[in-house]
Amino acid sequence: MIKHLPIFIVLAPLLGAVLAALTSWYRPKLSFPIVLSGLFISCLSSFCLIFNILNSESGVIHYQLGGWGDKGEYGIVGIQITVDYLNGLILTAVTIISLLTAIFSSQSVNRELAGQQRYFFALFSLLVTGLLGITITGDIFNLYVFMEIAALSSYALIAYGKGRSYMASFNYLIMGTMGACLYLLGVGFVFVKTGTLNIENLSLLIPQTLQTSQTVFVGFVLIIVGAWAKMAFFPMHGWLPNAYTYAPTASGALLAPLATKVSVYAMIRIMITVYSIDYVLKSPNIQTAALLLSSIAILVGSFFSLTQTNLRKIACYFIVSEIGYMVGGAWLANDPGLKGAVYHIIADAAMTSALFMVIGCILFRTGQVELKKLDGLFYKMPITFIALVITMAALIGVPPTCGFFSKFYLIQGAAQAGTWHFVGALLISSLIKAVILFRIIEIGYNKVPNPAKEGNKTIPRDEAPISMLIPTLIVTLSLIALGIFTDTLITDFIAKALPEIPAP
Repeated sequence: MIKHLPIFIVLAPLLGAVLAALTSWYRPKLSFPIVLSGLFISCLSSFCLIFNILNSESGVIHYQLGGWGDKGEYGIVGIQITVDYLNGLILTAVTIISLLTAIFSSQSVNRELAGQQRYFFALFSLLVTGLLGITITGDIFNLYVFMEIAALSSYALIAYGKGRSYMASFNYLIMGTMGACLYLLGVGFVFVKTGTLNIENLSLLIPQTLQTSQTVFVGFVLIIVGAWAKMAFFPMHGWLPNAYTYAPTASGALLAPLATKVSVYAMIRIMITVYSIDYVLKSPNIQTAALLLSSIAILVGSFFSLTQTNLRKIACYFIVSEIGYMVGGAWLANDPGLKGAVYHIIADAAMTSALFMVIGCILFRTGQVELKKLDGLFYKMPITFIALVITMAALIGVPPTCGFFSKFYLIQGAAQAGTWHFVGALLISSLIKAVILFRIIEIGYNKVPNPAKEGNKTIPRDEAPISMLIPTLIVTLSLIALGIFTDTLITDFIAKALPEIPAP
């Protein structure tokens, strides 16, 4: 049973999606428990795999689908699943957040999608399957397959919203399709030259014998640009703010923290495993362009968030900014930069999850998330408001939250590389987020509502339902817990996941 844990991670939510879709025909109420069970099994499997990796000598677990594990002329033949320190950490984060988001979403789905929720949770589970598949696969073509499974599910989940959600989903579809085409074309270039799609084989062939191949280089550029389109990296970010703003609460709470982060992981996996850090360092023009675009992405996302009056739209532009953090850290291609980028994938997944859950709680109780209409939110929803302040503090980078430590590593890496425009962008972004936090505090705490106008002697308190509040608090407190255990994460996982970096 233990040896089959890697496939359980993907198979459990996939079967949950299929069974949920089938049962929705005659017992719609069974869909949610089935999906929840699949996500729980997946989460449990990821925890077991983490302990197995820590106790294994190699730190890598391979699983051959269908028993096709023999090595042919070009190495491993067949589809391989690989779990190591890097994706083991990402898998755990994805499964935990997915499970908590499913619990959080049950009531909001019933309210917002009354009469339309028939296949929602099946799509929800299918999206998680795609994200887990991207993370765990050991094959660059199957990564594309799972990327499209996740994308198709995302389009439908966003289109479940109302009003502008249809156009937002269509814009996402266009950009997502372009990104997928570029990625697949890049895979084709790599396959033509190497004759293999297995990541383990490619990690041996490309760095050792094919570093100077123009075909392999073109494949690298196409794959990276395709991943950038998928993750909404500047200037290909236009689809994201509307897509996540007008999506249903449950869709946004799942997509925002996970979809872009998994795409960033895929980019880093291609960079450090398939091609190697040395290959990146020998491509200075691409590295310079990526770092410049990262700085612009951080500034564009931050300044646009400052101009918004809708809390969800502000959160969406935060995502655009945070993508710049991770891409820039990865393309610094030095030890602190890569550590900061990988750590920020985990940290930002938790921060974004907490932010969208808090916004979901506010929307559930007040019916809107316009800043000017949130007067006295601290008095009406004190627990939710405190969670919002903690989350914003983490996004700013206030210690001891995880946001402080990820920015510390990123700034250290940028200083080591002499990329001062990236340092400046990080500092300006934190300052802008602090300004937004002060606006929220001013509106939610300082503007005290007058209960006398409503015929009450005291301000009524009305928090979100407990099924929404508990997952929100768990994710919010994890921001502090991740910060406290930063050293453990860096030492026991991230440092072991990264290759040796050449000294500057």
